[in-house]
Amino acid sequence: MRRTDLNMIERPSAGCGKCLLGVRRLSRMKLATSSPERQREDVLTVAASVGGHIIGWADDWEVSGATDPMTRPKLGPWLCDEKGPYDGLVAGAVDRLGRNVVDALNTGYKMRDEGKLLVTYGHDGPWDLDDQADENRPNTPGPMSFFSVAAPG
Repeated sequence: MRRTDLNMIERPSAGCGKCLLGVRRLSRMKLATSSPERQREDVLTVAASVGGHIIGWADDWEVSGATDPMTRPKLGPWLCDEKGPYDGLVAGAVDRLGRNVVDALNTGYKMRDEGKLLVTYGHDGPWDLDDQADENRPNTPGPMSFFSVAAPG
């Protein structure tokens, strides 16, 4: 997707059912493999792939992956319904949602229980956490499922 096309994926809430929050996190801003620009591109690409658009960003920079998503400075208020309506979360990888299985699954189940989408780059479509096969299916191109979350940064 061309950069201009990706830029069109960011727009205000339209009440369309696909108004998504982009989730990015880095422990240290110098990590080139998960740079903010790369995470942005991955989030926009996967949002477009499900027909969604990004209405805002929960950018937690210099925040450890060990921090509970509910208490992260930028993501936490969205998860606690303090920032306004949204239809789901989009992240560049499962490990951007939470470092460990418990945090990632708790966030995923919260989205499921609220009828919201959960989408990560490399996973085919939104996650279906009612389907055990989907929970265990690795992302492509990386080996990341909800049960293999354990990445640095």
